[in-house]
Amino acid sequence: MSVYRTSFALGGGYSHYQVQYAVDKCKKINKTLFPVKIFYFLFMGSSVSFLPFLPVYMNQLGLNGIQIGIIRAVQPIVTIVACVFWGTIADKYSIHRFVVLLGIVVGTTSAGATYFTPPVTNSTTSGNHTAVPTTQPLNWDDSLVTFSIMMALLTVYKLFNSHVNSMIDSNVMALLESYPETDYGKQRLWGAVGWGGLSGLSGMAMDLYAHHHPEGNQFLPAYLMAISIMTLAIIPLLLMKFAPHSQPASIGHGILSLFKEVKILVFFVIVMVCGHSLGVIGTFQFLFLNDLKAPSTVMGLTLTFTCISEVPFMYTSGRLIRWFGHEAVFAVVLFCYSLRFFLYSSLQNPWLILPIELLHGICFGALWPAAASFANEIAPEGMRATVQNLVTATSVGIGSGLGTIGGGYIYDYHGARNLFFYCGILCSVTTVSFTAYAVLDYLWRRHRGRRSDYLQIQ
Repeated sequence: MSVYRTSFALGGGYSHYQVQYAVDKCKKINKTLFPVKIFYFLFMGSSVSFLPFLPVYMNQLGLNGIQIGIIRAVQPIVTIVACVFWGTIADKYSIHRFVVLLGIVVGTTSAGATYFTPPVTNSTTSGNHTAVPTTQPLNWDDSLVTFSIMMALLTVYKLFNSHVNSMIDSNVMALLESYPETDYGKQRLWGAVGWGGLSGLSGMAMDLYAHHHPEGNQFLPAYLMAISIMTLAIIPLLLMKFAPHSQPASIGHGILSLFKEVKILVFFVIVMVCGHSLGVIGTFQFLFLNDLKAPSTVMGLTLTFTCISEVPFMYTSGRLIRWFGHEAVFAVVLFCYSLRFFLYSSLQNPWLILPIELLHGICFGALWPAAASFANEIAPEGMRATVQNLVTATSVGIGSGLGTIGGGYIYDYHGARNLFFYCGILCSVTTVSFTAYAVLDYLWRRHRGRRSDYLQIQ
């Protein structure tokens, strides 16, 4: 090893040793987990090229905030059904790879088809995909075709694609049992790298295309990037190892047994509130930036900043959970969501959203590994995929659904600032309530432990 270090220090004098050093490092790459990292990178990179810009695209097709809110609210409802259904099917018949592959193919096809959705007939944005849309209420007769097509295509997309990430998460958790030297966060952070690395490219490509083709659809580069990258993600999926799976005796009984414990019920409430927060941000953040006349580059860079902040927290998530426990991580996440929303509500300069987005490192980078780890711990035998999909259904389904449909109303009638302020209050109340519960639970368990020791002595 000292020879290798010397070769680097002298700079090129020992190229043979440098090559050998690189070869030795490559041999140490975990061939089982390497396809997992590549898949996360490509899957999240494809998603960020398209999904964050979707509310703005629908707005510029002529749909208003309430219509966008309805579409986004139906998607989480579909997510609940899809996650429970596909998770159950995969666990019952042990066909996890096929279920993921089917979701990617059908989901990508339906999402790509939204590009061809016609604009609202009498909208001021009809035929102009780069204009700032009207804020006046639309006649439903004028927008029904656009609304219906977008609703149908995105429903199919969610029906087949919403379970993919959680299905891979459950498989990774199973694979990691053979590799105690690493953890989930070190695998999942590559999704953050893909999300952050490609988000800026998507925004800049849209601005560049709009500059050279002012009469064209500025969202074309985003769609092309998303479809191309997702197609590439099929390769590591086919190479990925799926852990041996034992079929559960009764999935229904296993699910019912989960919700008999207060601690698990509280966990799902926390996941729902965080999903609500993430759904509001995902749906209305870019609309708010659009109201502030922010360029697409700023929108893309917000995603880059969120992912830059995610990486260190995902990398250290295993240590954070071991040191502080799941409850402490959840409490800090809720506090950071509160702070984030209050900062949004006072934002004037769109460029200042970039430092605010660094809080996302805790809001998601610390939350998701902790939630996936907790779900893996409470999952009955043979039901990892089902429980991980239940977490996704609660977060992306119930939580996000409540956030988007209520947020659409508040956004249209009270503005984005009030929407973010109210969300900040919700997260603050949840933070205080959960912290109080966690402290009382700790004191109660400590008291019971002492009581148990006393009885044993007697």
